Amino acid sequence: MNKSIKSMIAVWFMLFFITGCGPIGDKTMSISIVYGVIAALSLLLLISYCCLIKRKDIWFLLLYFSVFITNTGYYSLSVSHNVQEALLANRFSYLGCVFMPLSILMVILNLCKFRYKKWVPACLIGIGGFMFLIASSPGYLDIYYKEVTLVKVSGATVLDKVYGPLHSIYLYYLMGHFAAMLAVIIYARVSKKIKSSSQAVLLLTAVFINLCVWLMEQFVDLDFEVL
Repeated sequence: MNKSIKSMIAVWFMLFFITGCGPIGDKTMSISIVYGVIAALSLLLLISYCCLIKRKDIWFLLLYFSVFITNTGYYSLSVSHNVQEALLANRFSYLGCVFMPLSILMVILNLCKFRYKKWVPACLIGIGGFMFLIASSPGYLDIYYKEVTLVKVSGATVLDKVYGPLHSIYLYYLMGHFAAMLAVIIYARVSKKIKSSSQAVLLLTAVFINLCVWLMEQFVDLDFEVL
């Protein structure tokens, strides 16, 4: 098995882990415990990547780090005792959520041997940073959440939110990244940058799983942050 196929399989497994990292589970079990276990596993994966991989890719490293940050934020939110703690944990999780799709996109660009200008990553990071500022504004401004209250669901603290006028920007942000990932993969296959159909299918499957999980969370009321 050549290195490119190994890389494709690694990406697929990693993204599948991100999107399917935890079941909704038994209601008798505190969700916060599940979040804690997943956060610990995320840290273990991050440490393993840093220690075991000699030639590290900066975007893979950012992806592992973003997953850890996001899951740690989910756990911290689930054990919060007041709105201030919950909002701080929510900002923490958004820090990972914002840079997760960015790092996945950059990994796909590199795997597809897609040439891009040096300003592209800087521009994407700038957009991600701006998105994070908007998403972290609750508690200071009402542009993302108009109102927030704490509720207990299956033993975990959850923010009950009334969305503000700029909340939809995050949805466009994610959809833009998903669309870019699909476009890059399809273009790479058509232009023969990806020579194997199986490699293209693996990448498309990874993106499709992410997209399906995200859409499910938009339309199905779940007590667990599956993404």
